[in-house]
Amino acid sequence: MVDIEMIDEEEAMRMIRVSSRVTIRKYTERYNFPKPVRTYPKQYLRSAIVEWILNGGINQKSS
Repeated sequence: MVDIEMIDEEEAMRMIRVSSRVTIRKYTERYNFPKPVRTYPKQYLRSAIVEWILNGGINQKSS
C-alpha cells in the first residue's frame, strides 16, 4: 500500500528544521526537495520528504 499522508508546509518545515518558506523554495530549486502535491494550501507527501531526508537531504549527489 502506498503512503499518501499529506502534510502542510509548516510540518514539512519542522521535519527538515527550517523556519523560512524561502528556504523550502531554495531547497526545491537547488537540492531536489520534493515539490508540493497541492499548491494552495501547499501540501507535501510525508513519504517523499522522508525519502529525501534518507537520501541525504541537501547533501545528495546530483543526478
